[in-house]
Amino acid sequence: MHINRRNFIKGSSAMLGLPWLESLGGFAHAADSKAVPQRLILIGVPLGLYREALMPKAAGVGYETSEYLSIIDEFRDHFTVISGLDHPGVGGGHSAEARIFTGQPSNVRNVRSLDQYIAAQVGQETRFDSLALSVGHNQFSWTDSGSMVPAESKMANVYAKLFVSEGRSTADKVIQEIGQGKSIMDLVQRQAKSLKPQLSQADQEKLEEYFDSVRETERRLVKSESWVHTAKPQVDAQAPRDPTSPSEIVTQLRNVCDMTYLAFKTDSTRVVTFSYFQQNNVNIQGVSNGYHSLSHHGMDANNITQLKLVEKELFKELKTLLTNLKNAKEGDSNLLDRTTILVTSSLGNASNHSNKDLPVLLMGGRFKHGQHLAFDPSTVPLSNLYVSVLNQFGLADKKFGTATGPLKGLEFA
Repeated sequence: MHINRRNFIKGSSAMLGLPWLESLGGFAHAADSKAVPQRLILIGVPLGLYREALMPKAAGVGYETSEYLSIIDEFRDHFTVISGLDHPGVGGGHSAEARIFTGQPSNVRNVRSLDQYIAAQVGQETRFDSLALSVGHNQFSWTDSGSMVPAESKMANVYAKLFVSEGRSTADKVIQEIGQGKSIMDLVQRQAKSLKPQLSQADQEKLEEYFDSVRETERRLVKSESWVHTAKPQVDAQAPRDPTSPSEIVTQLRNVCDMTYLAFKTDSTRVVTFSYFQQNNVNIQGVSNGYHSLSHHGMDANNITQLKLVEKELFKELKTLLTNLKNAKEGDSNLLDRTTILVTSSLGNASNHSNKDLPVLLMGGRFKHGQHLAFDPSTVPLSNLYVSVLNQFGLADKKFGTATGPLKGLEFA
């Protein structure tokens, strides 16, 4: 009846050694697929976005563009800016960050985030179910069992995982490790199940969460085994050079956007999350104070000026990403029209740690864009938007997090 701890640790080591082997795919099939491939990018900005520079003063389609939106104004027909949304029951300032894409109230266990939910539906078509990337910080992606999906901050590593082929000996070793991991999980699961009749209700629930995790890992192992000998796609782009200093936030962001574009262009994955954050100083001309300190600007004019310089860099890189996606043809369409991009934050006002009236920018995909959707603050859950995103992916879900239905006013093209 005793679970062998050594076997469990060995099994965990085997699983932890294979974080990027959930592979299936190639890229040629995407443009030829009978089902139109849809993609998702979730971008979290943990320190918020300065509202007065983002949100238009007027609602509807005839709004005057804002300072930030003017940077991407040529894509006006490809994005919708939304105000007034937040997550009911989610608070705690910065601690709400982990729930921004789950919509789970702060007093309950966190569960699968929007990206991981969609990855479970479309991930079987690609080499990787999803990619969690990081510019400074990322704790947005969560599994059903409430475990955070670790993010990769080194884009050179991501490039290697996407495009550098392993030798035959490495592939054979991976196959052997997959087999070891599967056999150890079978053993541990059998031993754990034998304990169930003796456990309390709470412990049985914890054990069921563990079984869910095991089943998900088994699925990934089977997928890895099927594609470990499949050649990775080749690209003309060189491996990115990761900046040595965390202050190089713009270079890091550019690398992340480039890897996202290449991952989508080669159909290596259809789901990506990444962040835009730096705790301290950033190497941006005109900025001398730390990014986190600037977000708590206290309405100081100098702090706001510097903060806007930092946040504008995000929109400049978004413009490049949007351009690359629009120029990438796929079948009779392009990647921008087949990619839904959502930018938001868990902070509506970082200066006072408010988790209300969150900044939301929705781009691409099959939505009718070109408008500012303005709702009365705290009357509509942000998760309603998530239901609309799920529906756009062809999923019939009516609930996600605290959603009451799809977001009214947001229609499909």
